[in-house]
Amino acid sequence: MPPPRARARGGVALGVLGTLLLAFFVIVFMLGRHSHFTEVIENAIHDPRLGHHDEPITRGAPGAPVTGASDNASAAAGSFGRRDIGLNDAGAEKAAADKAAADKAAADKAAEESAVAKKAAAEKAAADQAAEKEDSPDDGGLSAIDLEYRPTKEMVQKISQDGYLVVTWANWHYNDFVMTWVYHVKECGITGYIVGAMDDRLLKSLIKKEINTFSMKSGLTTGDFGWGSKTFAKMGREKIRLIALFLRLDVNVVIADVDVLWLKNPLPYFDRYPEADVLTSSDHLTNTHDGDALELWPQAASAANIGIMLFRNGSLDFVDEWVDIIEKDEDVWDQNAFNDLFRRGVKVLENDPKHYFLAYNEKLKMGILPVALFCSGHTFFTQRMWKKLGLEPYAVHATFQFSGTPGKKHRMRESMLFDDPPEYFDHPVGFVSFAMDGIEQLLPNAGPRTGQMDLDNVRGHFDLVNHQLLRLRSALAVATVLGRALVVPELWCGLDRWWAPHAGTIPGSNFELPFQCPLDHVVDLEAWDRDLSVDAHGPKIAWRESSFFRNPRMPAHINGSRVTVEVCEAGEPGCADGGAPVAPSSGKVRIQPGLDSEALKKALSGLEGTKVVEFKTMDGAFGGFSRIADRERFYARLRTYASIWCCIHAHPGHVHYDMLFDVPHVDKFGRSWNGTWELGPGP
Repeated sequence: MPPPRARARGGVALGVLGTLLLAFFVIVFMLGRHSHFTEVIENAIHDPRLGHHDEPITRGAPGAPVTGASDNASAAAGSFGRRDIGLNDAGAEKAAADKAAADKAAADKAAEESAVAKKAAAEKAAADQAAEKEDSPDDGGLSAIDLEYRPTKEMVQKISQDGYLVVTWANWHYNDFVMTWVYHVKECGITGYIVGAMDDRLLKSLIKKEINTFSMKSGLTTGDFGWGSKTFAKMGREKIRLIALFLRLDVNVVIADVDVLWLKNPLPYFDRYPEADVLTSSDHLTNTHDGDALELWPQAASAANIGIMLFRNGSLDFVDEWVDIIEKDEDVWDQNAFNDLFRRGVKVLENDPKHYFLAYNEKLKMGILPVALFCSGHTFFTQRMWKKLGLEPYAVHATFQFSGTPGKKHRMRESMLFDDPPEYFDHPVGFVSFAMDGIEQLLPNAGPRTGQMDLDNVRGHFDLVNHQLLRLRSALAVATVLGRALVVPELWCGLDRWWAPHAGTIPGSNFELPFQCPLDHVVDLEAWDRDLSVDAHGPKIAWRESSFFRNPRMPAHINGSRVTVEVCEAGEPGCADGGAPVAPSSGKVRIQPGLDSEALKKALSGLEGTKVVEFKTMDGAFGGFSRIADRERFYARLRTYASIWCCIHAHPGHVHYDMLFDVPHVDKFGRSWNGTWELGPGP
């Protein structure tokens, strides 16, 4: 043991001074520190009219490699002549030898990483298969593990953080959403969290991964709940009971759906409002001020969304009545019941500095969380309100979206926020990507034409989207022929999409048209993910989101293995006609326009081993299938791929997109088209 130090004079004064200095530097550090959100999401959003940037963001992620500059960048840096970099012949030979050794080391490392990823994928598949075999369907009874992991006051007090407990729940079907939720919670510094497991399979998995969990054996399905279904409604009842349960265990309850991503620790924000009994997120689509305070009431009196809520002990009577209402009538939706109940006897608090109002017969002090910080899917993904206001969101809830669970997952991936495993960032053959060209001249006329809810108002929008669907169809065909996964670029829309008539934007929202629209606005991602008969529909087409190559988890050896494909004039020197494989020159290959599937496959067969084949355009890149049977199978798959736009003021008011709109075909409703598409609603 070292001898004790001599006591310094003025120790108290110096200690106080040191504490103040430490506090000062901590504040400076925190103010200047980029959040988890800033490091990723701001880099995911860009205007394709300003050019492409596929370089990955160099931010680490647990269990994923940190990428540096791509191999292409290294090659470009080494492409200067010897004179330019001041090397003599001997130096150049040594540099060349060193480069060859470095290239071999990089190749060996890439092969090793690929082998590790394949092994991990095989182990995961085996573990999933073993777990599936081990688990028997829940019979509604409580097992020993359920009893061991029941929520108790001791458990909750041990986990809680500054008196708060952040809670979500799910079944095994949403395991990947759970892992994404937990990843973001930990990244934000939230330690006081817990996940309710609705079946034993998820419970065991979370226990094994040392994730805070408890059993909430529900007796519901282990599959997809299905929004709006009776199973979904029953799941909601479980959620409300959780709030009452944890309030009785003496914690402030922050309840968040599993499709909520925490981007910043919200607990300091909640501490700013200690008098609030309930704070809730909202479906309101316009901010009532430009700051970070609670929204103004009643200006933000749209439906409250119960996906993100804070409850303190003073709300317990309200929660008990809420539970009583939904248990008495299985047809009552929990969110509607919440809105109806708190609006009883609402009192506006004029000029309240914290924007509180009184609710539930003036028994509750409530507030509406700012819609730019606790975002809906619309304010985050569509309007990007946080960006316009220069704010950093605390959370995003994947609402106002289409295509069910695949649509939610895609939006999170597009923003590089989904916690995908390493194998997602590879593909046995590789990837094909393309630039979405030709939209610049269509954008100025893509917005509302008449400002009315009629067909003439949407013509420019459909001109823009149909152009992009043609390019996308060619890309899907190329991906099918080459056996590669397609990286889908950003799409642009002239009008927003909703579930009711509108003249361009959802009433109450405020953003500029045209806009970069989510993929689920245009295509049916549930159909894209569906396992269809290969005999009838051709091979399933793997695909990835537009931000895929910019994701910080993208391995450098994959992102850097690229060849560009250019479409050239037939007869030009070096313009391949598909009669033989073509070798890349300076990282490029050139092909004649209109090559059929066999010729295209042969021309690009020399690119085996190249991970990314990027087309500068899809205009003329594909001339059709060599075999009629292949074309018919491809068309059968594409019939289901497009979604709808909604809506004009008519019945029906929706208009279907059709990826085959310009060719003779029979659509998914059995209607025959001769290749001339007409804008019209229904069926």
